[in-house]
Amino acid sequence: MNLSNIQSILKEIEQERYYIHNFVVKALRIAKSRNDVKEVMLFTINKTSLNDTSIKKVYGEMKEYALNIGFSEEELKIKFAEVWNDVLEIRKCNWYDINSKKLQNGYTLNMSVSEMTDYLNHITNLLEGNKLPGGLAPLDLYFENEKKQHIDSVYLNHKSALQSILNKIRDYIIDYLVRVESYLIQVKERENMNVHDELLTLIEKGFEIKEKCTVKNQYGLDYIKGSDYVAWIEQCKMFIKKNVNDNEIYKTFSEIGKRANGQAENFFEEMMGKLQALLNYDFTEENMGVVEEPKVSKIFISHASKDVKYVDLVVQLLNDIGIKKSDQHIFCSSLAGYGIPYGENIYEYLKSELKNSNIMVLFILSHNYYQSAPCLNEMGAAWISSKNYNSILTPNFDFKQISGAIDPSKISFYMNDNDGLNKFKDKITEIFELKEVDYKIWEEDRNKFIEKVNEIAEEEASNLNTQVQIERIKKLNENELELQLRFVNVTEQDIEFKFIDFELIDSRGNKLKISAEDDYLEEFRLFNKENKVVKWVFKLDEAPEYNPRRDEGSLSKVSFEIYH
Repeated sequence: MNLSNIQSILKEIEQERYYIHNFVVKALRIAKSRNDVKEVMLFTINKTSLNDTSIKKVYGEMKEYALNIGFSEEELKIKFAEVWNDVLEIRKCNWYDINSKKLQNGYTLNMSVSEMTDYLNHITNLLEGNKLPGGLAPLDLYFENEKKQHIDSVYLNHKSALQSILNKIRDYIIDYLVRVESYLIQVKERENMNVHDELLTLIEKGFEIKEKCTVKNQYGLDYIKGSDYVAWIEQCKMFIKKNVNDNEIYKTFSEIGKRANGQAENFFEEMMGKLQALLNYDFTEENMGVVEEPKVSKIFISHASKDVKYVDLVVQLLNDIGIKKSDQHIFCSSLAGYGIPYGENIYEYLKSELKNSNIMVLFILSHNYYQSAPCLNEMGAAWISSKNYNSILTPNFDFKQISGAIDPSKISFYMNDNDGLNKFKDKITEIFELKEVDYKIWEEDRNKFIEKVNEIAEEEASNLNTQVQIERIKKLNENELELQLRFVNVTEQDIEFKFIDFELIDSRGNKLKISAEDDYLEEFRLFNKENKVVKWVFKLDEAPEYNPRRDEGSLSKVSFEIYH
């Protein structure tokens, strides 16, 4: 018997005063499952009429039950006598005996609970139906009224006694269930605390293992490899298998772990994201019974910040479908008005958002997404906390590249796909219970959306989503600058550059334009899936006004083109 069932029964019985036979049965089942011998006896006796035959039968049942769980016969006799006295105390009342026409004080009512509730219902109906007939002569009316008052007083006495006894039994049930509830809450807290501590230890150990086992290849790309790393992955798998009943969580973590050793950090980030998400997991929820899922009322857009142009269009499309322009209905960290409220801690806020079960997560998948450690952590957290998710692919991203917590077999679509967008609109309309958008209006909105998406995709495709970033600028002398550059190739192709131009701007607005000539690019190649840092020294014709120490990184630009 689990906590949610106990709480559900308590809620039901608090709304019911007298018709409690079913609650006696439920409480008896709970007592038997817990081997609470006193309560098993008390509820069993109250289910039964208090006559010699019935009590002998109950005693025989209790003897068999008690001996099976280790009671001696002597202990059984003592316990049964104790419970019998409790039952008699509960059943005491002042009862008007119809045969003797006397009120009997301290009377023990011998009906079963079901008989009491049936009789209570019967006399309630009799009281409502006991009315004086019309058209009586005064004398007849007097005698009929005397008779009515006498019958009413008898029924009212019986009704009051029955209600009093049933209330005592009801209060006993509530008191027992509250004690059981309190015990289960304490057990749950202890279990969660112990498992939670174990999980925290695994997470801390993971960061230590990463530090210890990270190595660099000849291109400067970090990867993690070693027996300690493999051992840690196995420990994580064992923890999940032992403590998380959802086999899908174990299966997905295992798939990532199987490929992680000797690979880039993104595999570690995915696994760590799932472990950190489990910090919010209720490790006893398998015992919690069925809880009705709350209605979805918000969309969480999980995306890479570099894809903000695509994401801006997606939010506009959601508004066109009918989702309100409000951070109460859409969460998107990159767009003003839909992101982190002022003064909030970004990580704590994201954590609290993803804990809410009324959220649908919308993944915007791209090369940028899988290059972002925060995105992969976010993916893991969203995957743990939300069973409702959908994924949209940017046009230059391939279905085959879907990995991690996202299920490739679950329906995904390209954001410039007509049919996919139509189905997406229908799904959003159904989930959020929106009014249907007029088809002609929707068709126009969808076509404008696709047109704008294709424009962004065309610009992106021209450089295969390659990234060239300025990480540091250093002045070597009056006529030489050293640029530390990071090159990222997320594709399966090797890349050669036609040109790379830099526009550097300092905080005073001074500009300097530099181009990487053939000397730099002739032998330079960016290999597939490569992420590397290089240092290039540029000779200047004259000392520039531009001051590298005051470089305004957010304004400086890199322009380039690659050979296809």
